[in-house]
Amino acid sequence: MKTGLTDEFLTTKGPSQGYFMEKGSKFMAYLYPVTAETEAQAFIQALKKSHPKARHFCSALRLGPGAEIERSNDDGEPGGSAGKPILGQLIRNQLTNVLVVVVRYFGGTKLGIPGLIEAYKISAAEAVSNATIIQRSIYTVFGFNMNYEAFPLFKNHIIRSGLPVFDENFNDQKAFISFGIKRSGSTQALMRLLKDFSQRDFDNLEDYIQYLNMEMIPGTEEKML
Repeated sequence: MKTGLTDEFLTTKGPSQGYFMEKGSKFMAYLYPVTAETEAQAFIQALKKSHPKARHFCSALRLGPGAEIERSNDDGEPGGSAGKPILGQLIRNQLTNVLVVVVRYFGGTKLGIPGLIEAYKISAAEAVSNATIIQRSIYTVFGFNMNYEAFPLFKNHIIRSGLPVFDENFNDQKAFISFGIKRSGSTQALMRLLKDFSQRDFDNLEDYIQYLNMEMIPGTEEKML
């Protein structure tokens, strides 16, 4: 489990599957990108309905940009023989916001704990290998109201700075734009953005906003791209 703020994390673009067979037992691995434990539980319940004759539904889950939540479940297998090897594949590949469920059909021959560990590890590893891994970034969202005259210049400055624009709209008197800054150090980065735009060197954020005749909506929301 990692701690602290991070601006990027690895997850998967979509679902994938893996498969392993040993001494008649089938291990069918299902990988899903998820963002909440309730979502993960819904996938597990759906698999139980689609595999009514399977004996075990062992799983591992990592959630949060820094993998703040980690779960593993042996679902009746000997302790540590299923959930942990599945989780190990997510940790090894530095994946988060991912659930892996391995559905086991018992083949009539016991594999022993070492055999189970290997089977669950291999099937989970294949599901990870078959997935498309992507990097996502986390942004703190800032919004500004300003005069129409300043809007195109400020928008172009944001884009040239390599920042994503999330929204823009206009009313009778003001223009509005919201954009993202990588969340670690976002306040300092916003200061640099306004310093470069204004060509002034103030000591605090409020002075930049006052000088530019803007109104800032505080950056409390976060978005992931």
